[in-house]
Amino acid sequence: MPDDVIEEEKSSRSGRRGRRSKARVEAEEIKQQVAEEAKATEIKEEKIEEVKPPTKIKIGDFVLVDYTIKVKETGEIVDTTIEEVGKNYFETGKTYEPKLVIPGKGLLLKAIEDELLDLEPNQEKVFEIPPEKAFGPRDPSKVKVIPIRRLRDIEGPITVGSRITIDGREGVVRSIGSGRVQVDFNPYLAGKHLECWIRVVKIIEDKLEKIKSLIHTRIPDVDVNKFEILQDGGEVRITIPKEAFLLPALQLSKRVLAKDIIDHIEGVEKIVYLENYDRLMFQ
Repeated sequence: MPDDVIEEEKSSRSGRRGRRSKARVEAEEIKQQVAEEAKATEIKEEKIEEVKPPTKIKIGDFVLVDYTIKVKETGEIVDTTIEEVGKNYFETGKTYEPKLVIPGKGLLLKAIEDELLDLEPNQEKVFEIPPEKAFGPRDPSKVKVIPIRRLRDIEGPITVGSRITIDGREGVVRSIGSGRVQVDFNPYLAGKHLECWIRVVKIIEDKLEKIKSLIHTRIPDVDVNKFEILQDGGEVRITIPKEAFLLPALQLSKRVLAKDIIDHIEGVEKIVYLENYDRLMFQ
């Protein structure tokens, strides 16, 4: 084969190798670019997930809250879930823990439930509640003067500030003199401005946890984890633990609890309570 033909063939092969090498480089560059674009898309999607709007409280939500309510005029603590705040105001043995609130249900004052709307978990709020949105204004006609002889069946000494019950009505003794007692039958907090601090501890979304929170609210004297709960379609079966059998208001609590669950847990139509008695219980 002539030398010029050989050189031309070599040159042709070299050109083809160069083109193949260039094609491989371009393919690698395209592959790398695609990988980088895919990674960038994943990062973008992660960022989108990270900035999703926070959950805000709405009517009907199950919310655990801490709060302190006090009389604005005197600073007297009315109620609190915080032990350090309440230990000097309430009896020993009071349970301090976050309270279940369902805005619109009335487990707390409506004015407080209204203030919860649109708050987020861990958010705090301080606000005042006027008498008309709390316990109403004082009614002078509910202050009565009663002969002291009508109080002879009341146990213990009667002094100014004593809380006494007459004819099924509870009142506070305002003054004593000339054989008569002035008793104020207005609600204790009537006419008072309230100051409230509240913090959102958690918004409950799990259905089983919602049922447990309702059980704990209605039957607080028994560990909620001792209740067995089974949902089968629209039916919820709750096994009552033996620790609850002798509670004085158990039947009423069960009735109220059943209504709560049916009203507030979607898809539930029937509540069945189970109580198991065995030989060991009677030995």
